[in-house]
Amino acid sequence: MKETIAKPKKKMKLTERIGRKSWTQEDIDKYVGRFSSVWFSHANDEKYRAGAASGGTTTALLAHMLETDQIDGVLTVMTTVVDGVVNCDYVIVETVEDLIACQGSKYHKVRFAKQALPKLREYDGRVAVVGLPCDCTVLKRICEREPDMKAKVKLVLALVCGHNSEPELTAHVVKKLGKGRGKLVDYSYRSGHWRGELTATYENGDVVKKPFKYFSDYRNLYICAERKCHACNDHFGYNCDISLGDIWSLYLKTNPVKHTGAIVRTPEGEAAFSRAMADGAINADPESVLEILDGQSRTLPFHYHTSARAKVGGMLGMKIKDSVNEKVRFVDWLVALIAMSNEMTSRSKIGRGFLLMLPRPVLRLYLYVFKGLELL
Repeated sequence: MKETIAKPKKKMKLTERIGRKSWTQEDIDKYVGRFSSVWFSHANDEKYRAGAASGGTTTALLAHMLETDQIDGVLTVMTTVVDGVVNCDYVIVETVEDLIACQGSKYHKVRFAKQALPKLREYDGRVAVVGLPCDCTVLKRICEREPDMKAKVKLVLALVCGHNSEPELTAHVVKKLGKGRGKLVDYSYRSGHWRGELTATYENGDVVKKPFKYFSDYRNLYICAERKCHACNDHFGYNCDISLGDIWSLYLKTNPVKHTGAIVRTPEGEAAFSRAMADGAINADPESVLEILDGQSRTLPFHYHTSARAKVGGMLGMKIKDSVNEKVRFVDWLVALIAMSNEMTSRSKIGRGFLLMLPRPVLRLYLYVFKGLELL
């Protein structure tokens, strides 16, 4: 019999108590992996929280490392707009100002091996790397083979990830919000408190701010999801020094300062995080890992469950490696079928057009059904 770990008592809403899961030590081991400490954190300086998608911890930690000469640069992703088109690419920044300019979540296809590794190899200095879990895995393998790269990379931060999106989804949202406004000149996927909002600036001077759901309703249904994400089971980033991400527990929604969940995994991560706390760069309270799991309880199990996607993939003509060998219940199979069918349909122009033009009430109802199945 699996031993269920007791949870710390929190002031939760009825909906949270109904949907709350019981996590076992086996769940912790497979979903989270190795770790040494867990924190709910945020940047102490408001300038790092203002444009952040979460609590600004990632930016504050990296800025502190730059300012205290622990590193010379940070490899991260920057959003740019060229001729009205949103693009994301890896850059290495060396100043706090440039680091702040890269803040905010990005939901746009990037290629770590092609875009980031050449820049890392060319860079002559100590660097911290911010990437998705899959990026961190690639980097770990490279560091194991290349001593020079291992010596150069001083800290690896993984951003909690459910999946990434193809550029067509961003293009659809930009076009929808920009009718009559001309070309896009600036874009931010998500910043601000709780779910946050997206911001699109057009050449006529209009700045359009919308709740993030204008993008995430499609994303959460896996419309225009990256195909490669079906094969990934790594939600938190097993191969990093610190995992950082949102905490979606409803009891935190009314907190005036949004928090970042931090899972510290290695001695290098502990040293950097502890020093940033001691110097007042970040504010952090120790938490149970169960709180992190609760805050990601809807998407986490499905993301991990490559077994369900492997079974559905065989039916849909997609070959997906089953890396976890989990039991597949009917609800697991059904959730995988919906997500993968939506992704597959959105690959074609006609199919994508159909899904993206669904009336918002229909889209929201579809999403509520899907989320309900995920919770099960």
